[in-house]
Amino acid sequence: MLKKDLTVREHLKTIQSAGGKARWAKLTPEERSAQARKIVAARWAKRITSAVSPSPTATKPKKSPLKKTQANK
Repeated sequence: MLKKDLTVREHLKTIQSAGGKARWAKLTPEERSAQARKIVAARWAKRITSAVSPSPTATKPKKSPLKKTQANK
């Protein structure tokens, strides 16, 4: 039964959190360490690729107003 002060979304969040903690607790220390290394590596890879690759808007050339006026002449 739901507590009256929790919304459905908050209740589901607590259930999901408990499930993740239970799964993590079943792992051996070596398995937890290996998974934690993978998680950190993925986080750093995401940061590095976002810092190195230019944003899609930065690669588009800007149109100059001069070209428009020259084309109209």
